[in-house]
Amino acid sequence: MNEFHAHELIDFAVRWIPYGGAGDEEIWIAFGLNGAGYRRRLHAALECTPHTVLDEATRTHLQLHVQLRSSAPRPLVGQ
Repeated sequence: MNEFHAHELIDFAVRWIPYGGAGDEEIWIAFGLNGAGYRRRLHAALECTPHTVLDEATRTHLQLHVQLRSSAPRPLVGQ
C-alpha cells in the first residue's frame, strides 16, 4: 500500500469518527470497496503509518472500530 492511499483511508475514517464510522454506501462511493475490504485496508494503513503522523488515541480508536466492525455478526436477510 502506498503512503497516499494509506493517508486517504485514514483521513476518511477520521472524518467519520463523530458519526460512528462510515456506512457501506459511503465506503463504496469513496473507494469502490465493500465494508470488509475497506476495514482490511484501513487496518493495513494503520499498521504502516508512522506514529508521528497519527496520534495514539485516534489510532487506538480506529483500530478498535475496525476490530469491532469486523467481528460484528451480520443480520440475516429478512431480519
